[in-house]
Amino acid sequence: MTKGTDRAETRKRLFWRLHHWVGLYTGILIGVLSITGAVAVFIPEIDALIQKHHYSAVSTDPSTRVPQFGESIDSLVNRFPDYRSMAITLPHKQGHVVQVDLITPVGNTNVRYDFFVDGGTDRVLGQRNHQNSLANYLRQMHVRLYEGYWGRQLVGIGGIALAFVAITGLVIYGNFMKRQVWPAIRNRTNIRIVMADWHKLLGISALAFNLVIALTGAWLGLQPWLMKWLDIKTPNSYAATMVMEPAADRAQAIDWPALLDAAKKEFPDLQPRRIVPSTNGSGTVTIQGNIHGTVYERGINFVVLSKTDLSPMFKYDVRQQPLGHKFYFIQEALHFGDFGGLWLKALYALLGLTSGFLSISGFVIYLYRRKKKNPNKSDALKISFVYSMAALLFLVVIALISLFAGYTQASFVAGIIINLLLVTLLGYAFVRYLLRIYRRKKDVVTP
Repeated sequence: MTKGTDRAETRKRLFWRLHHWVGLYTGILIGVLSITGAVAVFIPEIDALIQKHHYSAVSTDPSTRVPQFGESIDSLVNRFPDYRSMAITLPHKQGHVVQVDLITPVGNTNVRYDFFVDGGTDRVLGQRNHQNSLANYLRQMHVRLYEGYWGRQLVGIGGIALAFVAITGLVIYGNFMKRQVWPAIRNRTNIRIVMADWHKLLGISALAFNLVIALTGAWLGLQPWLMKWLDIKTPNSYAATMVMEPAADRAQAIDWPALLDAAKKEFPDLQPRRIVPSTNGSGTVTIQGNIHGTVYERGINFVVLSKTDLSPMFKYDVRQQPLGHKFYFIQEALHFGDFGGLWLKALYALLGLTSGFLSISGFVIYLYRRKKKNPNKSDALKISFVYSMAALLFLVVIALISLFAGYTQASFVAGIIINLLLVTLLGYAFVRYLLRIYRRKKDVVTP
């Protein structure tokens, strides 16, 4: 064997160890993110079904070309005169309601309420506490694991881990897969070999997708740190001049159909999805929306109009921005597949589950290898089943607490569980490392 071959084998063994240990210690995290991500891509569709069937919130067809919600807005402003902010989400499908989000003080805290408005009759159909909704649970669990302090950064680290195991897996198994007929599975009676073949097959097949999800997820998760360290500012930020008192700003009447007409005139390609009237005294209204055929984060294009005369004050069209802006806003769209319709989301969900399967199958393979060295070890499939059910139980328990007790309580419980598991995992890895060093020294000393 030549020195070059020796070096190649040494590198391969190093990559295998790194692939093995990174996958083993982050497998549960990647599995949880895989499951929650596969569901999270359907948040708008799931929430629309909940609004329709749980809250009986179905909109009738408006008599005009735009949904009607002015009288409902006025009633809500009279009901909550000291509200902190308001956002109006316009329907994008027939039968969907207008959703008015109000953040208002309740006791010593601010609460966000979602109100459902019939765009045909201009009538409030129902309301909910947004924080305790299933839509919020799905979003928060995937984005930050319901851990309020640094859960988002932990998710970003999970993205880095997924990218690392994907790349090292390609290095380790790439040549092997070239020699194997796709999608051939070897000895189907040997569970370890079957799991190993499926692990390689799905890992290589979904490699490009998993890299996209991993890298965009790492960016989105670590974004608060990265923006601080690299002094990155949000590209489409706009600060208007204060021209009145906040109370007068909140109370100022708006002609909503005329507002949408003015936005259409100023920004013809904009498909309005969200209207945000100011409450800070700037006397403005921001109309956010999408541009058909573009692959960017939803709602990042907008136009700002004056409340008094509907004159344009600012416009942000991502198509006209530099490359840095486009790179910033393409991340979330690529991560959630929210740019190509329902079939693309279904493909995202299916491919997204492969990373969860890779975590489970990799763990099974590891346990079978351990059992081969020590026949007294417990059954690999049973252990994997217990770990998988524990992860699902965590997701279900936090969901139930969030929906029926509250977001704060769910976040508190999730924080305890996640940090306890993390400390246990790090402690276990450190102890194993110390024991390995001790055994090596003992072997050297022993004659």
